[in-house]
Amino acid sequence: MLEGLPLLFDFPVIALTRERLRGSLAVVVYHLLGDVINAAEHALTHYLPLTLTEEFLQNSSLGTPYYKWAKFTNDDFETLDECVRRLLPAAWNWYYDSSGEERRRSGTDKDAWNWFHQIKIQYASCVVDPSEPKLTVSGLSSVGRIDPVDRRFLNVWSRRRKEGFEQPPPIITKSVWDISDRSVITELQRSGLSRVTEMHRLYAELGEWLRSNCTIGEITASHRNTLSEGLLG
Repeated sequence: MLEGLPLLFDFPVIALTRERLRGSLAVVVYHLLGDVINAAEHALTHYLPLTLTEEFLQNSSLGTPYYKWAKFTNDDFETLDECVRRLLPAAWNWYYDSSGEERRRSGTDKDAWNWFHQIKIQYASCVVDPSEPKLTVSGLSSVGRIDPVDRRFLNVWSRRRKEGFEQPPPIITKSVWDISDRSVITELQRSGLSRVTEMHRLYAELGEWLRSNCTIGEITASHRNTLSEGLLG
């Protein structure tokens, strides 16, 4: 669960500190990453781990204990997904602003835009089927699209069109889990919480860098364009 979500932290944290972008956009990214962490922790610990025997799930006007559990679990993960969608325009704007000349030389604009766009339109962290015991989780990948060492986007789009080489693995993958055995949920929660721990580490690293390197003037400076999601439409 939450497979690949730390990439949304790893990529901007390494990139922000490497490029030493001290503008206000770095602080925006920082706080939006914080929203993702808070929403992820809530989704993983609020309704998800319930056993369905809890008293407050019984005799609900919403329906069966499973249905009530599914509704509120889906609400929690949809909040997480919304936090991810709010982060994406800021992360895209940061990428576009911070790597201008190199980006123009390497021709990776389309690759970066496509990566962010596919997350925006396809990513759904966890969706519980309200009618039967199963759920679907999304995984996020950068394999073949972002250099694993320096976290820069690779020139995939243009090279594939010109040279016809094999398409990289998908950015978003979906997997369906049978949760009739509730122990499956325990394992999914465990894997999700381990990824939240990694997100916390990267978030703290970015916060320390901002505190050590940014002045009030830099973090209150204006930024270019808008953070509208339309930029990734």
